[in-house]
Amino acid sequence: MKASIDRKKQLLTICSCVLLCLPVAAKAAETAPVETTPAETTPAEAASMPETTVTNRAVSSLSVGTEMMSGDTTYQIGYPVTFDGETSGGYFPFSELEWPLDVVLGRIDGLAVFHDKWRLSGYFKMDLSDPDDEMKDSDWLTDLDPSRLDVYSESSIEDFSAFVINIDLSYIFVNKNGFVLYGGAGYQYQDFSFDGALITQYSPSGLPGFYFEGDGRVGITYDIEYSIPYLLLGTGFGVGDKFSFDASFAFSPFASAEDEDHHLMREFGGKISKSDMDGTALIFNASGKYNFTPRWFMLLGFQHTDIDVDGTMDQSYVETGYFLSNRVESESKQTSVYLSLGANF
Repeated sequence: MKASIDRKKQLLTICSCVLLCLPVAAKAAETAPVETTPAETTPAEAASMPETTVTNRAVSSLSVGTEMMSGDTTYQIGYPVTFDGETSGGYFPFSELEWPLDVVLGRIDGLAVFHDKWRLSGYFKMDLSDPDDEMKDSDWLTDLDPSRLDVYSESSIEDFSAFVINIDLSYIFVNKNGFVLYGGAGYQYQDFSFDGALITQYSPSGLPGFYFEGDGRVGITYDIEYSIPYLLLGTGFGVGDKFSFDASFAFSPFASAEDEDHHLMREFGGKISKSDMDGTALIFNASGKYNFTPRWFMLLGFQHTDIDVDGTMDQSYVETGYFLSNRVESESKQTSVYLSLGANF
């Protein structure tokens, strides 16, 4: 996990520098203000982003706030399985782990518009709380009845970390009468890490030998990283001279993920499972901005992310090494609302 933590720190440093430099860069790119007449500027135009009148020349903004996220990141494994050089087919899945994402995040958003044509925006988010929900582990072990749930357990989340960074660059195709239409490309990186401690395990189908109660020790750790390059289409419009609305939709056909699952108390010093996956992702974002003054504003937003990837998992024991590989599918659904306070520059 140390490499993942080091990578996270590097990305956080880069992201912080980029976001904090956006207002400065935008200011440096400004041309001298041009006086406008009331006939040339409508209230709706004055409320849209960016605002370019003499009374409010905001071409960039920076905001800080909190986000309430709900959802999960879940992976399933099953056949085909390759063991001792031979591959066998069968049902899917035979195991599923659902990791909760009901957390509070802190976030910083930055936006800069250059020459009324180029829009550079970004944000990063980090955890402020641990999930309240439990991790759920389900196993289907009966070949003759693969729909029968044979083993089920729940584990409390003892430690959790989250890191999300996003940056995109768009070209503004339309900016007229308070209406903005833009499109471009971006990149999002996510890293979620969990430590779980068993609460209870039992067999819903009545199989013997599967009942255990946890003793408070961390028995499993899990880390997953998502990498999402995407294409973006967005729009915005102003309402009166105080309020503006922005919405965007992003799609990635090249999303990828890497994860590592460590069962600390398994035989041979513990079992480590690593996966390499690829697939698709969707990101929808909508926000409303209320300007208290030409300088200060409040931002209320909604965001939904849906990631669907699959690939191959390699399993190994700490003491004896690799012993098999199997198919893996991972899906993450994340829904958030956020509230931020910020300043126009």
